[in-house]
Amino acid sequence: MTPLPRRAALGAGLFGALAAPGLLRAQATPEWSPTAQVRLINGFAPGGSPDILARAMAPHAQAALGQPFVVENRPGAGGSIGARYAAQQPADGHTLFLAAVSAVIGPFMTPNAGYRVEDFRPVSLLTITPVVLVVRQDFPARTVQEFHRAVAGSQGRFTYASAGSGTPHQLAAELYSMQTGTAMTHVPFRGSAPALTELRAGRVDMTFVDLASAIGQIRQGGLRALAVTTSRRVPALPDIPTVAETVLPGFEAYTWVMWWVPRATPDPVVRRLNQVALGALNQRDVLARVNEFGFLLEGTDIPRAEAHVRAETEKWSALIRARGLRFDEG
Repeated sequence: MTPLPRRAALGAGLFGALAAPGLLRAQATPEWSPTAQVRLINGFAPGGSPDILARAMAPHAQAALGQPFVVENRPGAGGSIGARYAAQQPADGHTLFLAAVSAVIGPFMTPNAGYRVEDFRPVSLLTITPVVLVVRQDFPARTVQEFHRAVAGSQGRFTYASAGSGTPHQLAAELYSMQTGTAMTHVPFRGSAPALTELRAGRVDMTFVDLASAIGQIRQGGLRALAVTTSRRVPALPDIPTVAETVLPGFEAYTWVMWWVPRATPDPVVRRLNQVALGALNQRDVLARVNEFGFLLEGTDIPRAEAHVRAETEKWSALIRARGLRFDEG
């Protein structure tokens, strides 16, 4: 999927919505208010990029809703445990799901995911998390163009690390391999941290990793970044080119953070939660975290969130089928 140009995205999403008089009236007289604690279910362990954003937004969501707003981590099975649990909760606005790209991947990677994408309604696309191509310090390429030539002639001898089977890191590498006709050997780990540790140690050659996990080490010189995989350059790393502008036009692979709710959640509840999400994103401390970790701010309305989910589901399900990918059950 190619996102809207950043200014257009903001105009149609976060700031355009906040400026609408109708929205301001709706905030003054809410269509719906929770009557108990609101939970945001995260299918991954604390500390990842979705969790960072969720916990920054939580105090502002709590203030807007007038009830405790709690981030609840239920990790496991590539995020499917949390998604399955959230899909089964009452559709009354008191349980949300913190969706990342893994949420649309899970049902296509395993027959036992226990949920479908259609079991949810999107509330808002909050941020995009760029993915960055990094290599070990002694890798025989200093630019993405040199990397491209090296991999093309390697006959699969180069290895790439990922945070696990079915993660955005693996899918970005598989998309690159499919579109270039090259081969790389996948070495999955249980999370980004061990994958980056092995890369720094030189025991794997490269990885596609979410920028939020790697940006500190890139800035400190521990990792060598060659390219980002969004459609345009990332403000946090303005000197790092995109894959699309250098070696593979049209290439795009990133993760993202959304709020979802169970499918039967009524329209007034979804609209109110969308307003709450946009308001929380617009807070100064949240914007500071967005900039610190290299997120790209979106803050969309409900129709754009729905369109995003449809496009991402189509894109990644096609790749998974074409490459025969499956979650590692080990």
